[in-house]
Amino acid sequence: MPFSYYARLSRAQQAIYRKSDEIIEVRLPRPEDLHPLVEDLATALTSEDRALTQETTARLILGLCKVLGLPPVRVEVLAARPHARWGELHGLYTAERGRTPKIQLWMRTAKQRRVVAFRTYLRTLLHEVGHHVDYTLLRLRDSMHTEGFYKRESSLFHQLVPEERTSAMPTIEEYAKQPIAQRLERLERTAGELVAAVKGHNPGVLGRRPDGKNWAGVEVLCHLRDTEEFFQLRFEAITTMDDPKFSPATPDRWAEERQYLRNEAGEALAAFRRRREENLTALKKMTAEQWKRAGIHPARGRMSADDVLALMAWHDDNHLDQLKRALDGRP
Repeated sequence: MPFSYYARLSRAQQAIYRKSDEIIEVRLPRPEDLHPLVEDLATALTSEDRALTQETTARLILGLCKVLGLPPVRVEVLAARPHARWGELHGLYTAERGRTPKIQLWMRTAKQRRVVAFRTYLRTLLHEVGHHVDYTLLRLRDSMHTEGFYKRESSLFHQLVPEERTSAMPTIEEYAKQPIAQRLERLERTAGELVAAVKGHNPGVLGRRPDGKNWAGVEVLCHLRDTEEFFQLRFEAITTMDDPKFSPATPDRWAEERQYLRNEAGEALAAFRRRREENLTALKKMTAEQWKRAGIHPARGRMSADDVLALMAWHDDNHLDQLKRALDGRP
C-alpha cells in the first residue's frame, strides 16, 4: 500500500517509488562476519566516547559497503541531535556530484543529551546506509521512504543483530518509564547475578581480555565497584545541594591508574556488594520530592535523581552482559 504522498508525485517519481517498494530485503552474504563490528559499536556507545563511536561506526559501514559491493561513504558522528518544532534529526545522508557520499549521525538525544540506545542508533545508521544502497546498488534515481525501504532497513538490522539481542535489555528510556520500586528491585538482583556469572571461573579466565580493546571480567567487576561509589556521590550531591555539577566519569583512566587487571575479582565483587547495599538503603529512604531534585551532567545536561536511577539500572544490565561475554571470550 503506497503512502499518502504517492499521489503527489510525478509519474516518473511514482515509477521510482514502485520499484523501491517492490524490493523488501537486502541480503548479506555472511552477516555473522559483521557481528563483531556490531558488538564493538555497542560497546563504544556505552563508553559515551564520540571519537570511539565514530571509529566503530565507520568500521561497520565500511564492512557493509565491502560485502555489498558499494562505493565508500564518509562517516561523521556528532553529539546532541539538532531539533526544532518538527522534531529531532537522527541521521543525514548527503551525496553531491564529484564528492564521496557522507553519512552524519548524532549519538545523543536533543533535550536530555542522553546517549542514544544501541538499537535506535543502529537502526538510524542502517536507515542512512539504506539511502546509499538505493543510489549505488539499486541504481534508483531517488531514495524514497517507501514501505519497501523500511523493510530493507529491517532486513539488515535483523541480520546484524541476533534475536537474543533484539529482545534483550531495556534501554535507559524504557527504564525511566518503570516505577522507582521496580528499578530498585532490579538493582537488588545485580550482586547475586554477578556472583552467578563468575562462579566456577578461575583467575586466569577472569583476567583474560577477549581482544585488545575490551575488558576482562575482573576489569568489569572493578568498574562496577568504582562506579557504584560514583553513583553514591551523585545521589548525595543531588539531595544536599541545589543543581550540583557532576564531574564526568573516566572509566578507562580508572582502569589504567587503579590497575584493574591486578585486582582480585572476589574482593572487587565484595566491595561492589557492600556499596550497593549502602546505596539501596539510602535510596529506599528518599522522598518523592528528593527523586525530583537534579544535578548537571557535563554531557547529558540536567539529570534528576530519578534519571540517575534509570541510568544505574541500564548500567547494571549492560555490564552484566559485558561480563558474560568476556568470560566466554567474546568481545
